[in-house]
Parts: sequence; C-alpha cells; structure tokens
Amino acid sequence: MPFDLSKLENIIYMIVMVVVVILSTIKQFKAQQIKNDINNKIILNNLNKIDEQNIKVLSLLEMHSKDIKEIKKDLNALERRVSKLEENYTFYEKEVNKNDNT
Repeated sequence: MPFDLSKLENIIYMIVMVVVVILSTIKQFKAQQIKNDINNKIILNNLNKIDEQNIKVLSLLEMHSKDIKEIKKDLNALERRVSKLEENYTFYEKEVNKNDNT
C-alpha cells in the first residue's frame, strides 16, 4: 500500500484547524472572563456606593424622626394651650354677655 501524501496533508490540516479553533475558543473565553470580572467589580463598587448612601439615609431618617417626635410634642402642647385659650375666651365672652344683660 503506497503512502498517500494528500491524505496525510488533509489530516495535518484538520489537526491544525482543530487546534486553531480550540485556541480561538480559549482566547474568547478568557476575554469574556476578563470583561465579566471588570463588570462584576463595577457592580460591586456601585453596590458599595448604594450601601453607603443607605447608611446616610438611615441616619438622616433617624435624626429626623427624633425631630418629628419633638415637633409632635410641641404641637400637642400648643393645641392644649389653644384649647385653653378658646375655653377662657368663651368663658369671658359669656361673662361679658351676662354683665351686658344685667
């Protein structure tokens, strides 16, 4: 059986093609992995920024909730004072009307 050089050439060509395809695939996967790593770092950085902002917002909410509680107390005190003033005004108005009628 004679040695067929064209078949050997085809086999070598196929082997080279397979190696090229494998290396190209590996290169693409590495490039994709690098891109994914960069995107993951960006996402983590953004999440850290959001977390820092959430901490600031929570501290502001806590501070303002204390202010709101104090304002509510002051408002209740003012409402009681207004109510007393209205009662006194009504009482004096009745007294004045009694005195005018007599």
